[in-house]
Amino acid sequence: MKTIILYFGICILLVHCTNQAPEKLTIDFEKEKAAIQSVIAKETESYYKQDFEAWKSTYLQSPAFRKFAYWEGYPEKVMSHIGFDALAAEKKKQFDANETLWQGSTEERSNENFRISNDMAWYTFEQDSYEKDTRKFLGKSLETRILEKVNGEWKIAYLGFHYLPLQQNE
Repeated sequence: MKTIILYFGICILLVHCTNQAPEKLTIDFEKEKAAIQSVIAKETESYYKQDFEAWKSTYLQSPAFRKFAYWEGYPEKVMSHIGFDALAAEKKKQFDANETLWQGSTEERSNENFRISNDMAWYTFEQDSYEKDTRKFLGKSLETRILEKVNGEWKIAYLGFHYLPLQQNE
């Protein structure tokens, strides 16, 4: 009898515990938004400076990382990387050969949208790129970043962009 009562007591306790809403951590949206914008800015700046270690530090260095991108300037038009190692190897080679495109360009972001949870966020925006000195328009892109928080720091887990054909922007 004691076994049956104990069994029913455990069942009631389990049902009660599973019906409770998980405790939601409070998010300081503006603080997290600023941290995400800072990571994106660091990634962009370190890319143009060809600082591989600083650039790499902004990414989730994991097989879970993804990049899907479209740009008419790519020979294959669409580029993808599955896992961070593939992207890191490509960028290391590019930086070492001083072949970074649009070095010193400036970017302006608009139509920003943030969705932020405790350890995951996504950020979409439009980006216009210009030559730094002449302000010559280089291109407009639709951008997506998905970020994960690792040891308290945001890391880019997904990098996506679609550059619009130039004739649509001129």
